Amino acid sequence: MENQRIRVTKRMLKEALVQLLENKPIEKVTVYEICQTAEINRTTFYKYYGSPYDLIEDIEADFLHELEINLQDADNLYTLQNLLTYINTHRDACLVLLKSDTSTGFLEKVFSHTQLTRQLEERIAPDQSEVSRKYLKEFVVYGSYSIVRKWLLSEQPEPPEEIARIIINVVKQF
Repeated sequence: MENQRIRVTKRMLKEALVQLLENKPIEKVTVYEICQTAEINRTTFYKYYGSPYDLIEDIEADFLHELEINLQDADNLYTLQNLLTYINTHRDACLVLLKSDTSTGFLEKVFSHTQLTRQLEERIAPDQSEVSRKYLKEFVVYGSYSIVRKWLLSEQPEPPEEIARIIINVVKQF
């Protein structure tokens, strides 16, 4: 269990990296810049992380963990809407994770969330063959991922409820 000082230090490093990633790609971010922005010694950085890539992986893991906690009590009907609302609330962090080279699979990981996948699968018509269901599931997960990615990158995003309705309506077509 981490004590409060460690959690605060890690949070400051994460916030510094997110701030730096708003203006440049991760491969151009140095440990020195992260430490300078966070006002933390480089030795402290290396106590917890080996590189900026390790730090962004920790940010991603934190986000996915928080998402899991927020979705575990969600009713199946509202899982997608809850997910999109959570992503929208944490839009800046999601955009950083989405745009960073190391996190190309970030939204894919989000959409492979078991409860969400199950909800989308349930909307595929039961009369489909097993082969069809397998490919439709893949189409639904990656199609949903693509819709959410475009929504996240949009300058004037629609409300999460509208995006959830669009995804559900597409899935109902099968």
